[in-house]
Amino acid sequence: MPKYIPDRDGDFDVWFQNYQQYAVANAVALGLTPAQALEIQTAKINWSLGYSNLISARNAYQAAQEIKDEKREAGETVIRKITGIVQKRPETTDAQREGLGITVPDRQPTPLDPEAIRHIAPPILLPDFSQRGQVTIHFGPNPQDEHKNALPEIARAVRLQFYIGVVTPGTDVNALPWQWLADDTHSPYLHILNGPVTVSYRAQYIDRNLHLGVLCDPVTVTITA
Repeated sequence: MPKYIPDRDGDFDVWFQNYQQYAVANAVALGLTPAQALEIQTAKINWSLGYSNLISARNAYQAAQEIKDEKREAGETVIRKITGIVQKRPETTDAQREGLGITVPDRQPTPLDPEAIRHIAPPILLPDFSQRGQVTIHFGPNPQDEHKNALPEIARAVRLQFYIGVVTPGTDVNALPWQWLADDTHSPYLHILNGPVTVSYRAQYIDRNLHLGVLCDPVTVTITA
């Protein structure tokens, strides 16, 4: 392909528009026949149609993708709600759980190495404090994307702790008056606070035998009232 033709479609579209307009307006001076000028115009029309169709398809795909993600999130919310009801029902059988494809309790749990939970990286904390008076704490191995943020297989939950104040460098973190916030199995966790206040968070995994994993580094945020 000659180098004077742009590679990017957007640049090519602008370039082709100028090329077509100039060629048609100066056809005689350029030694072009009416048929050749028409050929350029036809090629430009066909290109513009194909390019606009592609842009429309891309926009439609993006919109459909966003709607799909919203519907999946709504679906998962309903599933977790109904599953919670079913799991708490004393009459629910393991066969029914298997039929639904939900978690079946391990009736003969495999012994766990109490140190195994300490051999995995601690959860990552991603607090969202954009709303006044609250912090939404996303936690897990991939808190940036809740659809890919399942807890490690060995972990049963995440223990969240908080401390009112800033953790300054050089501080003995473990000597601070940390408070238990929650043992949560699904990210995110909503923490309601009376602001303005500066609060620090840290977290660790818990296995099914309640062995605690390594604590993550504290994360500090300041919220408004």
